[in-house]
Amino acid sequence: MLFDKSLIILSILLQDISPLNVKVTVEQGIVFGNKEVTVFNERSYYAFYGVPYAQPPIGKLRFRDPKPVKKWTRPLDATKEYHGACAQAHIVHKHGQYGVENCLFLNIYTPNLPHNDKQIPKAVIVWIHGYAFTSSFSHIHGGDFLIENDVIFISLTHRLGAFGFLKLNQTDSNANMGLKDIATGLKWIKRNIRYFGGDENKITVMGSGSASTLLSLLLLTKYKNLFTKMILQSGSIFSPSIFQGNYEIEKQRLEKEIGKIGIKDLRSAKTKDIIQASQKIYNSSDVMNFQRSVVPFSPLIETKSIKSLLSIDKYDYKALKTVNFSKIPIIIGFTSQESISEAIPFIHDAHYLKLFHSLFKFMVPFEDGCKYEYSSQIYKSISKEIRSWYFERGVSENSIDDFLTFVSDLHKYPIFKFINEILRVGNKIYVYKFNYLGKFNAVKSTSLAGSNIRIKGAAQGDEICYILKCDPLWESYVKLKEDKYDKDRIFIEYISQLWANFAKTG
Repeated sequence: MLFDKSLIILSILLQDISPLNVKVTVEQGIVFGNKEVTVFNERSYYAFYGVPYAQPPIGKLRFRDPKPVKKWTRPLDATKEYHGACAQAHIVHKHGQYGVENCLFLNIYTPNLPHNDKQIPKAVIVWIHGYAFTSSFSHIHGGDFLIENDVIFISLTHRLGAFGFLKLNQTDSNANMGLKDIATGLKWIKRNIRYFGGDENKITVMGSGSASTLLSLLLLTKYKNLFTKMILQSGSIFSPSIFQGNYEIEKQRLEKEIGKIGIKDLRSAKTKDIIQASQKIYNSSDVMNFQRSVVPFSPLIETKSIKSLLSIDKYDYKALKTVNFSKIPIIIGFTSQESISEAIPFIHDAHYLKLFHSLFKFMVPFEDGCKYEYSSQIYKSISKEIRSWYFERGVSENSIDDFLTFVSDLHKYPIFKFINEILRVGNKIYVYKFNYLGKFNAVKSTSLAGSNIRIKGAAQGDEICYILKCDPLWESYVKLKEDKYDKDRIFIEYISQLWANFAKTG
């Protein structure tokens, strides 16, 4: 009788699963997915949406290191497109809540599923999202172009902002949760990818912006064996925004803001309240006083313990010497105009350049914060040198090109430093500069929307929608379906093949 009841329950659970769906059994249980086709060549592939790789980081697990996902007791329906994002503030939502805290999932897209032992496992590319450690999401990115090159594509979501990088106290070993989320996701992938036809010894991690910084940090950890290749787009371990925040100040100010609405415990605060309070952690005076980029809730140095991930000396990157890069080939690159998205106010209102002129003494870049008084002669000399180099004709409303060059160089410096470090220790690295302009330069077109200013070059992140299918541009991709000779389609097929070949052979 009990056996019959179990069959009835199972049939109810599976009644919404289409006969066209496919089944995979992983370590945690059965997963159902869809059979779909790519946008250009209609190559069939299998998609599994919203596969959990860790326990939901909510309740007692908020601000805690990720816990491995438990086995599920019934088949997992991964047939519905997962549009989830980790909790964050987003301009489209007027800095209200976007996303949820229960967000540690994978979207898995594979050209083939294993049918026998003779089938050759496929290379895997894992996409990590990121923008300043505080926002971004991966569900809008599909792997159609990579799949057409016979590569498995996986997108991974991880915690952001305070949920991903808040440290509660000095002795608390829970820190850098967002980075540990990525490591936990990679562990799951390495253990289960064979069930999707993937090769656990050919896993390439790929990220853009702050995601590149997070991935390069993994090179200095015990988790560097979870991947075999790396693609870093517009970022590196030498980003000036990491290891800079003061966790005590950040926690105190967050508690103060939350306290204004009568909440004493951060663990019991609503998601939206933490997000809104996080926007008020640092202000313009902090930037001026600290003389450096100040990003609240970014990677920090941890107290050494069994659970610690980043306990290195923040000024000591000698650990790079211990990494065997012959086993971890790297592609790293930048765009020709990295600064466009960050310069939006200056692009749309030239009066901001006048403000920049008056505040330039606070904008002098220092790798690890300023160590000189503003009034000191050495500070004035440094400021003068930089100003004369980038703004030879002075700063005015017509200085937008000079300003963009200045800010772009700030972004490129950490990349060049990483390249030099790798070359200095005698390892191979592939470097690219992205300067292509077409219909899918989404960041640049969005940044310049409504402006009459013409700016040469590609913005940071503009290469993404040529390598990955970006859902908001779906109709534009469809229009290229019948035109194999369109220059944008040719370029998409070219660059996605480069990335796929790297994942396959290094």
